[in-house]
Amino acid sequence: MRVLITGVCGFAGSHLAEYALAQGAKVAGIDLDEAFPAGVSAYPADVTQPAVVERVVQRVRPDRVFHLAALVPAGDVPIPPDRLITVNVLGTLRVLEAVRRHAPTATTLIISSASVYGAVPPARQPIDESAPFKPSTPYAASKAMQELLAIQYGAEHGLPVMRARTFNQTGPRETAGLVTATLARQVAEIEAGVRGPALAVRYLVTRRDFTDVRDVVRAYWLILERGIAGDAYNVCSGRAHSVADVLQMLLMLANLTGVQVVEREPHRRPSDAALSLGDPSRLTTTTGWQPSIPLEQSLRDLLDEYRARVGAGII
Repeated sequence: MRVLITGVCGFAGSHLAEYALAQGAKVAGIDLDEAFPAGVSAYPADVTQPAVVERVVQRVRPDRVFHLAALVPAGDVPIPPDRLITVNVLGTLRVLEAVRRHAPTATTLIISSASVYGAVPPARQPIDESAPFKPSTPYAASKAMQELLAIQYGAEHGLPVMRARTFNQTGPRETAGLVTATLARQVAEIEAGVRGPALAVRYLVTRRDFTDVRDVVRAYWLILERGIAGDAYNVCSGRAHSVADVLQMLLMLANLTGVQVVEREPHRRPSDAALSLGDPSRLTTTTGWQPSIPLEQSLRDLLDEYRARVGAGII
């Protein structure tokens, strides 16, 4: 089996490449990064460039395509909306068009986000796939546009395209600036004595549905193996934890006490939901997928990674 992964050097992309290789697939990857995972046929490329993407798809002739390449906001530096549209939406168009022209029978998974649902009232949660799009950020809007392109290419050209709406994911290699990585880095620094016994967090009360990235990529694989063309699937655990819960787990793993926690923004932004809890029933029923890695293990592995980075002085 030939597999093509865009964004193969990223957080989920690198784990997906490892999983696909373990299944015996021949894996090719597109990314702007130069540090491609071992065993992957590397194609350094920009997914917004149509001729480049077409050449890769024509050469690889994939049986499965996983489109993960995207800009994801992390930390406090916003991404300009036009840049989000260029990479996330135009990049998706380039990939779908290349698949249509050179690998029309390939099953394709577009990686979307639970952010397309916006701030759903807690009384209407857990969120299932019938919830309407109500994006409240430029990133969320770009993900909704990706999905509309996927729907259109399936309807007009008959491409077997599916969509994954991923809720929060965590675990080793998590992108710096995302909430659990930010907390793990600070805890590792306090533990090593390179930071005082204080850490900052935007706010503590928001509750999110966290799934280990290794379970997430297994879900992606099963969606293309057993999913129904045209459908969208929530990828989530069906359980919610507050940021305060996550922080407490990390502090317990490091055996730290007396740490001062500073909430930088104790009042939520209008675009930030108090609760984001997904319903994975469609994914479970269709594919048999179940999350297998508990949150504590995900956080332990992430903390160990940051401990190593702090110890090596590469933070």
